[in-house]
Parts: sequence; structure tokens; C-alpha cells
Amino acid sequence: MNRDFVWAEEENKNKMHLVAWDKMTVPKKHGGVGIRPTRQANLAMLAKGGWRLIKEKETLWSQIMHAKYGRQRENLDILGNSQGSSFTWKSFSKAVDVLKQGCAWNIKNGKRTKFWLDPWVLQGSLKEVATMHIAEDVEQMTVADYVTADGTWRTDMFEALLPTEICQKILSVAVDTLSSEEDTLFWTASPDGKFSTKSAFNLITPQPQDPDEKLWRTIWRLPVPERVRVFMWQTCTGKIATNSLRFHRKVAASPCCPRCPGSPETILHTLRDCPPATFFWLRQTAGLHQQDFFTLDQGDWLSSNLLRTDTVATGMTWPAFFSTALWLIWKNRCVLCMQGSGAALTPPSLEHSILAKTKMWHNAWLAPPLLPCKGNRPADRVEKEVGWKPPTEGWIMLNTDGASNGNPGPAGAGGVLRDQMGHWVAGFVANLGTATAILSELWGISFGLDIAWKHGGRAIQIQTDSQLALQLIEARHDPIHPYATLLSAIRRKLNRDWLVRLTHTYREGNRVADWLSKHSLVYPYGMHELTSPPPGINSLIRDDMMGITSTRRVVATSSSPLPTSM
Repeated sequence: MNRDFVWAEEENKNKMHLVAWDKMTVPKKHGGVGIRPTRQANLAMLAKGGWRLIKEKETLWSQIMHAKYGRQRENLDILGNSQGSSFTWKSFSKAVDVLKQGCAWNIKNGKRTKFWLDPWVLQGSLKEVATMHIAEDVEQMTVADYVTADGTWRTDMFEALLPTEICQKILSVAVDTLSSEEDTLFWTASPDGKFSTKSAFNLITPQPQDPDEKLWRTIWRLPVPERVRVFMWQTCTGKIATNSLRFHRKVAASPCCPRCPGSPETILHTLRDCPPATFFWLRQTAGLHQQDFFTLDQGDWLSSNLLRTDTVATGMTWPAFFSTALWLIWKNRCVLCMQGSGAALTPPSLEHSILAKTKMWHNAWLAPPLLPCKGNRPADRVEKEVGWKPPTEGWIMLNTDGASNGNPGPAGAGGVLRDQMGHWVAGFVANLGTATAILSELWGISFGLDIAWKHGGRAIQIQTDSQLALQLIEARHDPIHPYATLLSAIRRKLNRDWLVRLTHTYREGNRVADWLSKHSLVYPYGMHELTSPPPGINSLIRDDMMGITSTRRVVATSSSPLPTSM
């Protein structure tokens, strides 16, 4: 049904399917049109039903299904195909492999997740990648058994049994031994841990790598009517119904051009080398571009023109003008084939028509929308002097930062406590193993709060250059969020008996913490307190004390983020 709709096929009326269905279902950025294959889309929807069955245990429908078919099983095991089960239950069971592929355990207190058997660091079990045999009694140990009372990993218990890169991933996972929250399943294919059919579909659908990804993105973002974008996609895939293609498929008597007897009607001939097209392009291409324009082969000709950045006299970008002109040249060719030469435009008339229509469409594209909508126009920016600012009198400034070389990759965090004069009070560096950039930022804030409390500060102003970290801390995150455990720990520390202000600063005002976070990778795993500045950082501290600033272009329309007091 999808195929027939795309190619306008009707009952008793066959149409030519110009592009293979497998190509049509490829995402737009990889050369297709992004139509979802029905089977995979259905499987993703079934996985959604299975996910709701597992997570929505308090709902009436879930309780009934659990009681009737669950057979006392839990979590993903509940979706086993029970004998005599309903069509709905069997349908959910078909998606169990999808759920197993995308689910993992979100560690809270670590008492529910088996360290070696359950997926929590990898999509599979750690037992599968262990370098040595794991005894049966060890297999039953939980994640909580591998951390100390303060949540520090007991590396000596597993570092000899696992590859180094796996150990590095484990070290960045937060375990809250003080929490009463149990470990819970989360969806690894979404950044927030919540299930979505889109992420499930992408998980089970191979994503091809296409060297022409930039070209395809350009085509689908052209400021032209959608029909022109589709035509350009067909052209770049080599699938418009020229006589050569129709003759190859045995639906045309001759492969020749209707205007040029003896010349095969290829895409390049029709759109560039046929006399009406040549007449038009000779008058539109500048002398410097003319030689390449008429000598390149089809693929290079299309890509070079679609990726150009210049504009024409009307202000229209060259790729948009080029695409629209090609479509109108093709439409004129179709009129010639269907209605005869008397109905087709002559070369001068065709040129006049193309110039008039491209100008009209360009003006229409620039016209304001009829209904108010949120535009995508980039915000205006102004230059601003940015640097470190000392804290308010009676307060201590804590700057923190995180760094990840690869995102995820080798990661670290760092921070510094300074008084009103900018003097060093305390600092820290932390080697986190393997982590993402945002996880590193959150660890930096968490360790910084510990250092500030230890040194007796009860009025702390925290600055970080990660707006996302502040948003995650301020938001009421879902318990299944991948960073929920660390965020809960940070919130608990913020709610101690003290005054804390969380504010955002730009990187130019956070240079000392930035240096420390990158320097942390030379230290062994764990957090290391620094009683004095390490060698190489004194010049940055001195610049901050002197009020040295750097120029940065910032958004003019937005005000600085308001501090959050806790």
C-alpha cells in the first residue's frame, strides 16, 4: 500500500516504480526518503506495548495481564510466550528481543542488579566479556557488593577479571549506597532513558553510512517547494523517467531525445546538454564557472552545483536557483513529449519563464508566515568581555568543570575554591574512567560540593560552564534517567544546612577549572584533593585575580541565567 501510494499506482493502472523500495526506506540523510518499513515499525510499536507492561505495573490493564499470563516472572522475563496466551500477549512477546537489545539497569543502591549477569554497563552481561571464569557463587553478587559504604568502587575485586576499557566504564557509574531506591530498567537508546518508538525503530534498523550525507541534507533543506526537492532527490539517484531509463525497462521504443535524433536522452543530456537547457545555462553561468559546468560528469556536476555557497542577482542561493531551474527544464521537456512541440516553450521563452518563476518563489519563501510561529532565525549576538568574577563578600566561589576525550571517552573533572580576593582555598581533580562530557560535569559539581563542605564553607557560589548540567539539576528528573542516581546525590548535598547558588559562566570565566579537569587524566582513578595549585596553573589564577577578560560573542536577546539558591 505504501509503495502504491508513493508512485500513484491505482487498481488496474500500473505505474513505474522508479526507485527500489529498499532505497525508499533509507533515512533522508543517507539517500532515501525515510519511509518506515511496516514490519520494523510494527515491531517498534509492539516493543512500546511491552515496555508499558513492564513499567506501568500500577495500571489496571497491566495488573490483569501480569496476573493472567505473567506466571510470577519479573521484568523482561515476564514476556515469555505462555501457552494459551492471548493474541496481544503473543504480540508483545515478539518484541522481547528488541527490549533486551535496548534495556539496561539504572543503578541506584545497586542491591537489585547482578554485577556479572545483568546488563548495566554493557547491553550484554559482564560475564560474556570476562577474561577469566566466573564462579557460580560470584555470579550472584550484586553491584552493591562491589562498592564501599561511601560508594567508591572496589577495583581490586574485578579489574583482573575484565578488560581495561570495561573497567573504565564501570568507574564512572554512580552508586548511592545511602539511597533506598531500587535499581530500575531504563531505555539506553534515548538520552533521557524513556522509551520512544522512534528510538526503538532506529535501534532495530541498520543505519547505513553514506559519503554523500552532506549532499542529501542539502537537498532536503533547499528553500524550494517540496516537489522540487523530491525531483532533485530522484535526479541525484539517477531515477527520473528519461527515454534512456524507459527504454532500459522496455517501456519506450527508443532511448533517443525527442529534440535531438540520435542522442540518448540521459539525465545529463536533458538537463544540461539539450539545446534549450544549454541556451539557458550559457546565459546564467559566469565565465569562470562555465568550463567546469559543461565538462563535469553527472555526479560531480550535480554535487558541485548543489554545494555552492554563492547567490544569484535576486538573492536566491545558487543551489535553490539551480534546482528550481532543473525542475522547470524537465517540466518543459515533459510538455513536449505529452503535448507536442507546439505546446513546449522556445529557449528564450523558457529562460524568461524560469527567471520569473524563481524570483516569484524566492519572494514567497521570504514572505512572513500567515500565522505566528516560532522562527528558526539565529539570535543576534554581541561582543562581551568575559572573565572570572570574585564572589560576594562573605561567600566562597567554587568553579567546576568536566572533560571527556571522545564523549564518551577518558574523562575527568576538576574544581577550585577561591575567596573574595581570588586566593586558592582548595581544589580537586578526579579521574572518572570512561564517561560522557555531561556526566563529567555532574561529577565535578558533586565532588566540588564535598570539598566545599569539608572546608567549612556555608555560603557557596558555584559556577559551571555547562548549561545542561544546571538544567538537569534544576529539573525534576524521572527516576529512570541514566544520571538519576548522581543527580539525586547532588540534590541531597545541595539541601544541606548551607547557602548555595548555582550559576552559569562562560568558559572564559572558568579557565582554572577547565585546566584542572583536563589535567585530571594524568592522575590515577578517583578524586584527589589539592591543597595548593599544581604547577602550570598559577598564571591562570593570577589573571583571574587581576580581572583579565576575553572577548566573546554572546546572545544579545537573552539575559544571563538567574542563580539558583538551595
